Amino acid sequence: MSTVISRAAAVSAGIALIVAPVAAVVLKGSIFPGWMMFVAMMFSPVLLLGWALQIVIAVNAFLRARGVFRRSQGGWRALIAAWLTSVGVLAVAFFLVDGGDDGTYGSAFTELMGTSSTPEGESLSSVIMLACVFVWLTSWLWLVVEWIVQLVQARKRAASLG
Repeated sequence: MSTVISRAAAVSAGIALIVAPVAAVVLKGSIFPGWMMFVAMMFSPVLLLGWALQIVIAVNAFLRARGVFRRSQGGWRALIAAWLTSVGVLAVAFFLVDGGDDGTYGSAFTELMGTSSTPEGESLSSVIMLACVFVWLTSWLWLVVEWIVQLVQARKRAASLG
């Protein structure tokens, strides 16, 4: 017996997986662009490959009516993983301390708290950001593993039927 997640839940998670990384770059680039954004761009091939896989998962597993997450018992686990990775990447951008050569530095968080360019603000924002990186990357890996497992199980079910 398979449990179907709602269409609205699946579509919203799929769209979040596609849009959240772009929103994170816009958020980060609009508040405190600097050297960390430059470093992120150096790693952009890896990030782009991860995002491409995330888009494939979103389209094939969440947005299609017969996607594996829409008709499997593990769909709710994938839904949680999708939201955690989407929120995680946004949180990383929100807490990532950055700055340029002018000596000012901060994050969206430190700007909101009024602690930009202070050691205290930088420390707190950096610690929270590292926790968010852990959530983002582990939930992304969890999503990929769930997708692979559900694809294998779907193929086994199809082979047993036909």
